[in-house]
Amino acid sequence: MALSNSFVLGQHYPGTSLVHRSGALVKLISTIVLMIGIFVATRTIEYIPIAVLLAIGIITSRIPLGFFVRGLRPILLLIVLTVAVQLFFTPGRVVWQLWFIHVTREGLGLAGFIMCRLVLLTLVSVLLTASTSPIELTDAVSDLLKPLSHIGVPSAEIALVMSIAMRFVPTILEETERIIRAQVSRGARIGEGSIVARMKSFIPILIPLFVSSFRRADDLAVAMEARGFRVGSPRTRYHERHFRSSDVLILGGTALAISGVIVWRLFL
Repeated sequence: MALSNSFVLGQHYPGTSLVHRSGALVKLISTIVLMIGIFVATRTIEYIPIAVLLAIGIITSRIPLGFFVRGLRPILLLIVLTVAVQLFFTPGRVVWQLWFIHVTREGLGLAGFIMCRLVLLTLVSVLLTASTSPIELTDAVSDLLKPLSHIGVPSAEIALVMSIAMRFVPTILEETERIIRAQVSRGARIGEGSIVARMKSFIPILIPLFVSSFRRADDLAVAMEARGFRVGSPRTRYHERHFRSSDVLILGGTALAISGVIVWRLFL
């Protein structure tokens, strides 16, 4: 399968690996637990168990490494800014200095820790969305929120909204690119000139984009009603999910990774 040059949040990479065949609910729970473990860790070395499990998951999924590298691009600026702030503004023992700029040993440690945290959080999320189709992920979110339905939380509707949003992000991006190309072919100067001029140049893009988005939303609502969708009505599923051996492996690996973080923090 050829990889696209652009990466879209929530993009799915079809496959038949063990990770792909595992239950979406199990993967979602494991992802949430791993994210909690990432925030619980207080030292960079405590991330080793989670990093090892993540590396095994990436290799087992047989998803190209470039896919995950592209997943880091949207937060690359955030990583650089965060690391720079920690690197140059953390007080402590100076290890390098140039004029008023200085780098401390404590700043190096904190910058590395923050960078590892952001990278791990992103890669865990990319592995979940890449190995799980939007429909499966929607059902998993619905199942995870189902206990809240007893107190009036519309879990199925929330999951449906998330699924529709993820489904139409690539469509809206493609529509935006198409409108930009059409406006440029008509002589429009998009993103040129002063800040005010750049902001004004995007108005011819936003108006048709909003019109097409509302039209698409109206068509989707009509299609859903024609297929008998009603808010609050019980829904059935064509495929029934069953607990598999791969689910046991994922849950067991997640438990080992979190146990490693806790042991490392308390006793090492």
